[in-house]
Amino acid sequence: MYFESNNSLMNILVVNWAWYPTGGDWTYVENVVNIYQQKGHHVIPFSMKDERNFPTPYSDYFIENIDYKKVNKRSISAGVKVVMKSIYSFEAQENLERLLADVKIDFAHINVIHHYITPTILKILKKRNIPIIWTLHEYTPICPDSIFVSHGQICERCFGGAFYNCITHSCKKGSYLASTVAALENYVHKYLNYYAYVDHFVCPSVFQYEKYKQFNFFNDKLVQIYHGYDYAEIEKAKQLTVQNPEKYIVFVGRLEKIKGAHTLLKAMQSLPEVSLKIIGDGTQEDELKAYKETHQLTNVTFLGKKTKQETLQVINGAVFLICPSECYEVLGFTVVEAMALGKPVIGAAIGGIPEMVIDNYTGLLFTPGNVEQLSEKIKWLIQNPDVAAKMSINAQIHINKLINNETHFKSLQTLIPEL
Repeated sequence: MYFESNNSLMNILVVNWAWYPTGGDWTYVENVVNIYQQKGHHVIPFSMKDERNFPTPYSDYFIENIDYKKVNKRSISAGVKVVMKSIYSFEAQENLERLLADVKIDFAHINVIHHYITPTILKILKKRNIPIIWTLHEYTPICPDSIFVSHGQICERCFGGAFYNCITHSCKKGSYLASTVAALENYVHKYLNYYAYVDHFVCPSVFQYEKYKQFNFFNDKLVQIYHGYDYAEIEKAKQLTVQNPEKYIVFVGRLEKIKGAHTLLKAMQSLPEVSLKIIGDGTQEDELKAYKETHQLTNVTFLGKKTKQETLQVINGAVFLICPSECYEVLGFTVVEAMALGKPVIGAAIGGIPEMVIDNYTGLLFTPGNVEQLSEKIKWLIQNPDVAAKMSINAQIHINKLINNETHFKSLQTLIPEL
């Protein structure tokens, strides 16, 4: 099959490590794909094979699945092959070459590709003079651990390309081996300089944009563009939510230390009159549940993982949402969705959160990890429903103006005028 684009429509290659819902990165990918299609363009995905993928006629071009959880169960030689493939993928290059031979691509939109598809595909695209934009969803090019966290603390030791710090401090999963692989990956990609093939790096928040600039990462190619969002699901959630007299607050996210759920549970100890619902799972789930039982937190309920619509309905029934992250959040869609539902947000003053949670206007900010401060903010907002009601209105107005599809598309058009 060979698809030609005409003068008004474009064939857009959208690249992401997965082609099924995985979190915030997929929320963006799915949304931007819908935007392109609604504008009449043809989207060609390039990803990794997985039984959970959404069906596409281009799946034969996808690379074989890499499951790092199974690496330890294989032989050492098999593990080495997987590790090498995660740094430099010949398969991704070969499969992309096949795809480009069959489909004329007008421009490529890169998303999350490290560790799986790898930046090695950039030279294939550049060889054919295909314009490339890359939406940055994390910090991998400047931080081997992707999130600027080492052993639960913010860490920027790798500034200036000093990636060996990841090894000496075992930043990746607390493992010397995993950290060595992560640092090696960064050194290889920096040496090969494939990032130079990208025309524009898109940063979804001002914070991320400034952080990449601070690390001198292709400053002339960095642009700041907020994500878009399709609010149709929000309206659906409002209609489906069953009115419940129960008053509660809600946390939605991965149950990992960097997301601050442990700080929130500690804060709940002094708030026996406040009910908290927690949506999500993760490596800290058992530890957090044990903490709840040990401290008899009968006001805390773990709901586990929920579907997107179920999650939105729970948020819609809440008084407000808590976002206690302790890492450099790029742009949390959970906060976007809560504010779009008219919920104030109590958020940690870190990363891109303060760009959405305007203190005393759309919600309240607190110092990351500060249990006492978080507890006080929750109690104060609960006791001031009139203020919360005003914040609710402000939150909806602010987020709809900041995060919307039309503005996002127009911004992308400044990078690719043919759109």
